[in-house]
Amino acid sequence: MAQFERESLRARRWVESRLVRECIEREGVASYTRSLANLSDAFRLRDRALRCIDGRTPGGVRLAGSGIRLGLEKARALAELAQVERVTYHEDCGAARAWAADNGRPVEDAPACGREFAERLAAALGVPCGEAPLDGVSGFHDETVVYYDGTGRVDPSRASGLPKGYVVSRAAFGEDYPAALEEVRLAVDLSLSDLGFADLFTLEHPLRIVALGHPQDARFALQQLRQELTLLELPERVVVDGFTGR
Repeated sequence: MAQFERESLRARRWVESRLVRECIEREGVASYTRSLANLSDAFRLRDRALRCIDGRTPGGVRLAGSGIRLGLEKARALAELAQVERVTYHEDCGAARAWAADNGRPVEDAPACGREFAERLAAALGVPCGEAPLDGVSGFHDETVVYYDGTGRVDPSRASGLPKGYVVSRAAFGEDYPAALEEVRLAVDLSLSDLGFADLFTLEHPLRIVALGHPQDARFALQQLRQELTLLELPERVVVDGFTGR
C-alpha cells in the first residue's frame, strides 16, 4: 500500500471509530459494554482454529503468527492445551515479519515463513491447515484496542459495538504470562507504528489494552490480568482497562 493511501485510510478509519472510542474514553470499557445487548455473543467461539492475534483474522484461539515466534514445540504444546482443531496463516502478518527480521530473513520471505510454520505446526498436531482471509485491508491495521483474553473464548467481531482489536489468548498460555505479554507488546508496537493509527493515539485518545477476566477461574481473573499488564513498560498514550467476560 502506498504511503498516501495508508494516510488517507488511517484518517478515514479514525473518524469512523470515533463514536465508540470516545464513549469508552468517557465511561471506561466496563461501563460501556454494559450497554451492549449482544455482548454475550462475543464469548461464544464458532470454532477452535488457531489464528493470529491480528484483528483482521477474527475468531478461534489466538497466537501471534499462529505461534511462529514461540517455536514449534512451544506452539504445539499451547495448541494442544487449547484443543486447536485447525491451524491458519494469513496475508500481511506482522508476527511473521518480526520473526523473519529476528532470524535474518528478508522481509519478502515473511509470508512464506508464516505459511511454512503453520503447515509444520498443523502436521505436528495432525490437524488441517489453511489460509485465513483478511477481514480488512492488507497494509494497514485499524485496531483501536488490544484484548488480553483470560476467558479463552472471545471473538469481539461477534458483538456489534465492541471495538476492533488484536486478541491475545491469555488463557492458552497457562502459567507462562511473560510469553503472553510479549504478544501484547507486539500488538502495541504495531498499533503505534505507521502500519496502524500511529500518532493518532495520544494522551487524550490512547490505545487501550482491555483485560478480559475469566468469571470463574482465579488464574485469569480480571485483577490478576491487570497485575500482569503492569509488568509491561508502556508509553503514556497506552492505558490498561478491562472487564470480566461472560
